[in-house]
Amino acid sequence: MKKFIIFAVVAFAVSFLVIKSGEEILHETSTTEFCVSCHSMEIPAEEFESTAHFSNSFGVRVECKDCHINEYDMVDYVKAKLGGAKDIWYELTGEIDTPEKYEEHRLEMAQAVWATMEANNSATCKHCHSYDSMKWDEMSVAAKTAMMPAAKKDQSCIDCHKGIAHHLPKVQSDSTALSKLDINETVYTTTTSTIYNEKSLQDKSRAKMLPLTKLTLLEKDGSAFKVKLTGWQEGRKKLLYAEKGLRITDATLRGIKNIKETGETYYDDATKKDWKGIELVAWIGDTQIIQDLDTEYEGLAFQYDAKCGACHTKVEENHFRANDWPAQFKGMSRQAKLEKNESYKLLKYLQYHSADFASHH
Repeated sequence: MKKFIIFAVVAFAVSFLVIKSGEEILHETSTTEFCVSCHSMEIPAEEFESTAHFSNSFGVRVECKDCHINEYDMVDYVKAKLGGAKDIWYELTGEIDTPEKYEEHRLEMAQAVWATMEANNSATCKHCHSYDSMKWDEMSVAAKTAMMPAAKKDQSCIDCHKGIAHHLPKVQSDSTALSKLDINETVYTTTTSTIYNEKSLQDKSRAKMLPLTKLTLLEKDGSAFKVKLTGWQEGRKKLLYAEKGLRITDATLRGIKNIKETGETYYDDATKKDWKGIELVAWIGDTQIIQDLDTEYEGLAFQYDAKCGACHTKVEENHFRANDWPAQFKGMSRQAKLEKNESYKLLKYLQYHSADFASHH
């Protein structure tokens, strides 16, 4: 009996020490100091330090674990620790040890975190941000309009609030240089390009070709490239539209000389204008282009969800018609602080996924 008591005491003591040590290890490996001790975590740490979650007028600071570890659910807690082990593996193997490598994996890592938050209904966010504690009367009209429906269905915060503590991933286009194409290939632009009348690219042209414009390469001459664009012109507007009756802008035409009518005409009841099919041949410098428009649209769908969904309940792409989207999108792009090329591409994505299109282009 005495030996059994001694064994029980020793077993209890050992178990206690193991459990206590385990708790201490889990606690220490959950501190912000431990998280950012890895070289590869310097990038997200620097991003986090520029946000209101790190420094604000209330003097409240969020730690890494407050967002990434749900300590109130043991299953979530263990999953988070196992997920952290993958980050350590990345560190040891040099997978994300440079800014360039980190960017390559940023989308993958972000999506893993978003999936976790989606699965637990943003439990970590709601430890601090409670729908029940919100003062609706003190909110702006826009905030209340977005948050009240979310509160009613206890919506996951991450549905709308991506990129508030770390930079959003930049979706990379699978682009190549126009100079690498074969003659007569048809592709799409990725940036705004000046259009010239002469292959010297010296004439003072004010014409511009916008991103995601379809073009055919006709000729190469050093650093100059002769291209053909086709589309529609509304009345006398100096604009090339991609579709008949729809103001989806491909290019501005001011100063371009080689424009021919295709013979197609159309009177549009909605715009009350005559539209005519046109074709233009002009010169541009080397630029980045893509061949797979569907993949580009997938990236733009992500950007629209992440950037425009962060300020309000996201307006579905097919909520407006193509000709209504430019006016609606103007305020969104300003609020989201989009770059010009980003803005042009997102608008074209929205117009091609508007109520006018039953299927994606």
